[in-house]
Amino acid sequence: MSAAQFLLLLLLAPFAYGLAASLIAFYSGRSLVKTNYRGLPVPPALGPALLLGFLAAAAGIAWSGGSPPGLTAFAMLLSGAAFFGLWDDLAADQVSGFKGHFKELFKGRLSAGLLKVITATLLALFFTGSLALPLPRRMAALFLILLSTNGINLLDRRPGRALKLFFLLALLIIFLAGSAAEAARLLLPLLTAALAAAPFDLNGRAMLGDSGANLLGAALGAAAVLYLSFPAQMALLLFWGGVNILSEYISISTLIEKSGWLRYLDWLGRPGES
Repeated sequence: MSAAQFLLLLLLAPFAYGLAASLIAFYSGRSLVKTNYRGLPVPPALGPALLLGFLAAAAGIAWSGGSPPGLTAFAMLLSGAAFFGLWDDLAADQVSGFKGHFKELFKGRLSAGLLKVITATLLALFFTGSLALPLPRRMAALFLILLSTNGINLLDRRPGRALKLFFLLALLIIFLAGSAAEAARLLLPLLTAALAAAPFDLNGRAMLGDSGANLLGAALGAAAVLYLSFPAQMALLLFWGGVNILSEYISISTLIEKSGWLRYLDWLGRPGES
């Protein structure tokens, strides 16, 4: 990483923090709130702050001449993920789960969640279609991105939960990547923006929201496709497939509460909740 790119990351942290604070004020000033798990009204979506922070840094990296391969398609995917997640964040739609969305469709009603699924699929098709891969590996990449996008969102039911898993998996992808330097250049801007916005999510001042969680999940899936070996991609695909299937039958929050170490990690960094 060049000195210019390192400086960009240093400037990104206060920029993303300021964006998140301004976004919360924007939502609050317009009474755009959602009820959180405690029954309290909370600004609904930090996703735009993560996206704008990432795009600002990515643009700077591109202008400095150090763009990692796939940066343009990656930025497009993340922009779409934040956008279709925002529909769900701002719509008063109580339907959840794949079964719930398809039940609504059979009744002739289009839920915000199903609209999100359709848009996510089209964006993932565009991204994976741009890869020079044989068809079976493209299909695996497609499902990895989609399941990762939804998987992080399924964990966004308590403050900080989705962000913690994102940090863990993003660092793991960088560590295991065939080209760690390129994976780091791709993911570090988003890691920095997410870290800057994390205090607002952890202390319950705002929700990460579908726009934020879908963006982070899409980033993990796409980075895994770009930089991990095929066996490592398959391991992640099985993990996210399990999370998505499990969530249809069991409350992930209940599962975490029943496990001492998972419960400890879930509470970590959440003021006044441990």
